[in-house]
Amino acid sequence: MITLFQREGCPYCQPVRLLLTELNITYINANVTKPRNERTELIAATGSKFIPAIVDGDVVIPGVLEDNTAVLAYLREKYAVTGSAT
Repeated sequence: MITLFQREGCPYCQPVRLLLTELNITYINANVTKPRNERTELIAATGSKFIPAIVDGDVVIPGVLEDNTAVLAYLREKYAVTGSAT
């Protein structure tokens, strides 16, 4: 199961949550604190203090400052239904 490290007020996290919902993916929502130096669980899991970040089994997509493109690309590539008319 995917774990999404995020914060509700983060504008880069919202598109990731929306895509997970759109793709009908069940995930664990791990909310992190706003102070980056207090994100010990996130840092231990991903090696990064930035969000959004995901852990999907052995795959870790660490967060990058003010960027969600790697996380979105991974989810689309791995979980998007191919051959759809959308």
